[in-house]
Amino acid sequence: MVHASARHFQIRSYKTSIDNLSASIRACVRCAALVKCRSQAVPGAGAVPAEVAFVGLAPGRFGGDRTGVPFEGDRSGELLRRMIRDVGLRSVFITNVVRCNPRDARGRNRDPSASEIANCRGYLAAEMELARPRLVVCLGRIAWRELAGRERPFTPGAANPTIASGLRLWPMYHPGYVIRGAYSEKSYRRDFARMARIVHAGRIGTPD
Repeated sequence: MVHASARHFQIRSYKTSIDNLSASIRACVRCAALVKCRSQAVPGAGAVPAEVAFVGLAPGRFGGDRTGVPFEGDRSGELLRRMIRDVGLRSVFITNVVRCNPRDARGRNRDPSASEIANCRGYLAAEMELARPRLVVCLGRIAWRELAGRERPFTPGAANPTIASGLRLWPMYHPGYVIRGAYSEKSYRRDFARMARIVHAGRIGTPD
């Protein structure tokens, strides 16, 4: 989980500048395996400050890894950005738990390791501190566990805001899960609309 002490340490390190933070992420070489397989490291992008932040898992092999922008250039990114646009969210920041595309020995996507997630944890904390989102939408189980903790169930479709680590969180399936046909786009659109209604109505509040 992203602890308050880690957030404040990182924010001092990056002098409260999103540009400085993004430059540090692009230059990161903490994970030797990821440095070997990535095209580039991908910092978060969007509005700072933001009303809503979306946190995915990692840059897509055919998306962010090539474009340098999270959720841009592949089918998952197209779906996410279309949903954001269709529900009328304007002030949005988009990022990932890890900043490099993790691949296995055969060049296929894999989940990031615990150490790879840990190496990026401070970057995510600093981005959240800078973006100050009123709501953080966790796209997928790993992003949810990283921010909400393992003790809180991942329940997209029956979601309510959950406060953890000083953030107000909302669970949602990763768009790639929808692209693979594991969850219907109609249901995904319904989930987005429900989340957006709460945002637009101003019923989110701010975490203590």
